[in-house]
Amino acid sequence: MRKIHSKDTLIRSGLNLVLRKGFNATGVEAILKQAKIPRGSFYNFFSSKEEFGLALIDAFAAKTASIVQEPLLDDSLCPLERIRKSFEHLIDVFEKKGCVGGCLLANLSLEMADTNENIRIRLDTALRNWTSAITAVVLGAQKDGSIPKDLDAGTLAENMIQSYEGALLLAKVKKNPEPLKNFMFMYFDVFLAQLNRK
Repeated sequence: MRKIHSKDTLIRSGLNLVLRKGFNATGVEAILKQAKIPRGSFYNFFSSKEEFGLALIDAFAAKTASIVQEPLLDDSLCPLERIRKSFEHLIDVFEKKGCVGGCLLANLSLEMADTNENIRIRLDTALRNWTSAITAVVLGAQKDGSIPKDLDAGTLAENMIQSYEGALLLAKVKKNPEPLKNFMFMYFDVFLAQLNRK
């Protein structure tokens, strides 16, 4: 049990550091210090820093999934409202952290996708899984008529995530959630509303 706890502690500490400083700028020693785990223990759990990076992606993706799945699976809400709530939950988490850090998937995509193929593939998988979760609810929204049936559900879901991530990047730069609130307004109150009126 101690080893499992120490591995989880390393991942939690690594997530906090990498979100703030980036992957390449975060050394193993800094992770161990933050986790209060003895030197040399890192390689008891991970064969390389790359393997650690893959574990960070998996942990962050699982955490994000737990945040968005609650509203996405809430049958008491209509499908479009479930999608909206899933993004609102993510924005709320970001605001509570003082508009710093952001999304590890986006951060590592910018930093690592061109230089590390294994990390790029893992990021792609995590983003595809998120897209699939939203796509399933978009299909439900198309059945109830709140999203037009002539839109490709997967393309729309992917574009929602792309727009959210772009707004998140601006919110990090501004240290203000306004770009994210603008994303929510423009996407759900303007773009999709206008499509429904056609």
